[in-house]
Amino acid sequence: MKTITQQCKDVQEYVVQTRRTLHQFPELGIHNPKTQAFICEQLDQMGIPYQKNTVTKDGVLDSGIVALIEGKHTDKVIALRADIDGLPIKELNEDLPYKSKTEGQMHACGHDNHVAMLLGAAKVLNENKDKLNGSVKLFFQSGEEIITGAKMLLEGGCMENPKVTACFGMHVWPMDPEIYEPGQVIVIPGCMMASGNRFVIRVKGVGCHGSLPQLGIDPIVTASQIVMALQNIASRELPGDEPRVLSICQFHAGSFWNVIPDDVMLEGTIRTTSVSTRAYYIKRVEEIAKGIAQSMRCSCEVEWVDGTPPVLNDETMTELVIQAGKKVLGENAVSTNFKASMGNEDFAYYMERVPGTFVFLNIANREKGTYIPLHSPIFQVDEDILWHGTALHVQTAMDYLSE
Repeated sequence: MKTITQQCKDVQEYVVQTRRTLHQFPELGIHNPKTQAFICEQLDQMGIPYQKNTVTKDGVLDSGIVALIEGKHTDKVIALRADIDGLPIKELNEDLPYKSKTEGQMHACGHDNHVAMLLGAAKVLNENKDKLNGSVKLFFQSGEEIITGAKMLLEGGCMENPKVTACFGMHVWPMDPEIYEPGQVIVIPGCMMASGNRFVIRVKGVGCHGSLPQLGIDPIVTASQIVMALQNIASRELPGDEPRVLSICQFHAGSFWNVIPDDVMLEGTIRTTSVSTRAYYIKRVEEIAKGIAQSMRCSCEVEWVDGTPPVLNDETMTELVIQAGKKVLGENAVSTNFKASMGNEDFAYYMERVPGTFVFLNIANREKGTYIPLHSPIFQVDEDILWHGTALHVQTAMDYLSE
């Protein structure tokens, strides 16, 4: 009888080839028809039943898929998730034989790897379903990059029939090769990734000639004061030992060199590691922006556009994942030497419903040139360790269901 480790090594070639196929046709947002068709074809070949999500947004049908590997019963169900969408980035890996064939689009965040690793896990789990003391749901989720897909799967009832009782997800990540080994799993209990909220501030003044500012009300000066004042929230209003970020990433104003415009648009993001700090930022950004605008005779509107809660790893589930990783990959295969990432993930929405854990899989390898940041046009992964992700999916599911 082959061990889980050996079974997952046996599907390594399948995982790599699947990843390379997916890498060639990245799709954006929630409409991923080619990717969806490919995943469905693979599930059909494995004999795993699935349902396509029927939820739409702004007239666009979601491409999410929920598959079910039914074990001995369905009163305990773990969901394993992979995101499937790409990014609007032109790939610059010119010599890559499986380079993206879709102009201006690329799997620069590694979601092709996530799908491939989960399909590999589906193969192994399906072959061992008679040993599952419970059932496994597979979430193939669109729209992670636009923070939409998880909510659409939830709206479509992914957590029901049968009812999900735990969830697990992972992200390939280029970690510091001076600290982490290639293929190492990185996870901590508590906050793994920050919340992410986008905001837009619109400042309205009165335009005039640049030589006669006294005849208008300058929204650029006002907006500039708002930008600087917002940084005081982190430095003067919150505890110094709690990670958080507020960044203004867009400042749009005017169209000519000697005309003071009527209005200014600022856009940015906050990242926090606690629910309370997130709520405090939302409250204070509006108070500060509107207060400064009023004092400068301008008007101001603040709009919060979507956003995710922090990824909060359940302590019990995290310990289970750590032990599963050591069991299937080796004693030193899991590292808890990590502080919360300030990136955000819509996997957090599943974790609001059930206990869950989210991990990083280190794909950095200096010798292979894969120490490239996410979202880079030359992003690549160490494919030799992809079976690690498959194995962690499988062992986590089996251990959770055997408890």
